[in-house]
Amino acid sequence: MGSSRNLTLYVDLLSQPCRAVTIFCRVNEIEADVQIVSVLKKETREPPFLAINPLGQVPAINDGGFTLSESHTIMRYLAATRKVADHWYPEDLEKRACVDRVLDWHFGNLHRDAAQFLEHRELAPRLGRTKNPTLAAEAEDSLKQSLKTMETVWLKDSPFLAGGSQPSIADISSACELQQLKLLDKEETGALLAPYEKVKAWMVAVEEFTAPYFVDAHGVLEKLAKILEERRKSEAEAEVETAPKL
Repeated sequence: MGSSRNLTLYVDLLSQPCRAVTIFCRVNEIEADVQIVSVLKKETREPPFLAINPLGQVPAINDGGFTLSESHTIMRYLAATRKVADHWYPEDLEKRACVDRVLDWHFGNLHRDAAQFLEHRELAPRLGRTKNPTLAAEAEDSLKQSLKTMETVWLKDSPFLAGGSQPSIADISSACELQQLKLLDKEETGALLAPYEKVKAWMVAVEEFTAPYFVDAHGVLEKLAKILEERRKSEAEAEVETAPKL
């Protein structure tokens, strides 16, 4: 099914759900006027954007006057209204239910766990907040449980999360979530993912299937990761310089 409507996509590529929708559109050659709306600059709280999404959240779309938010819902809608390969969101109701199951699990587990872990381990001071080591430890335990579920349940018998031989929208959403871990120290990220061989292979498979759009969409994240790495080095050097001399 195609559509002649003019589609506008409102995103901030620092947001993992925004990156997922952007990658989905680009890999499926869905034409859209992409409007960058900065969360940090509070552009999502300004009247022009609130007219699109009163909740003040990205991503959002305007499809010929029809507005919609929530990344999973947007991708489901676009899969139904544009010419998109069936494996992304299958017509077969049982296969579709398998995709929906992973999407629901993702939002209540992986998305929550990764976001909380990153906030309390790395991002809180950068956002003017105080780190909470206890919450960071709890979120890390929950994130490891989510990774274990991916390894032993969703990827147990298939290369992609919903059981197919090709990726679905659930794979794009979850891969963008884990890519966010690049904001951590490289050694810490490596140690966190080390026990999960199937998860690591799956990440590579999703990136290759969606090339070059997966890497393109994460360009902003890569730049932020480099900035944070430089800050960590500077802070470590400053600590050494100010440490008491014996």
